[in-house]
Amino acid sequence: MSRYFLFALGCFLLLAACQDSGDVRITTNSSSPTAEIPPLPTLNPDEVTLGQQVYTANCARCHGANLEGEADWKLQNEDNSFRAPPHDVSGHTWHHDDTLLLEAIRSGGARLPDNIGGTSNMPAFDQIITEEEIQAVLAYIKSTWPADTREIQWEQTVRTQP
Repeated sequence: MSRYFLFALGCFLLLAACQDSGDVRITTNSSSPTAEIPPLPTLNPDEVTLGQQVYTANCARCHGANLEGEADWKLQNEDNSFRAPPHDVSGHTWHHDDTLLLEAIRSGGARLPDNIGGTSNMPAFDQIITEEEIQAVLAYIKSTWPADTREIQWEQTVRTQP
């Protein structure tokens, strides 16, 4: 099976797992076997504005001015590096929890394991922008997603918290 098929299958299974039958109790990694999902946090408009400014200055050149990502982002470059994915709803960013997304911004391509099947040219931003700005970039990205997408991503975040 191709790695792209496996990726698509994994995304489908993740989406299926995130959809529930209306029961707000889920299994988590916390000490409690089940926990209620807290309400979706409200995004702070000032943080979103800061995040948009930081994104425009540092991220848009690769991920697109409208978060659309690099053309043919699912294909790897000839040097085996991954192309910059979209961060709008058409990409897979919202499939991941906050911890992973913040680590991606902080560490860039260095976070990827050797066996991932490629490399990333994304720089580590933890020495370029502040932690407040890193958090704000994620808030800005989330602000562009529809409410149902934000809900799914929030459930993923809650589910993966220790």
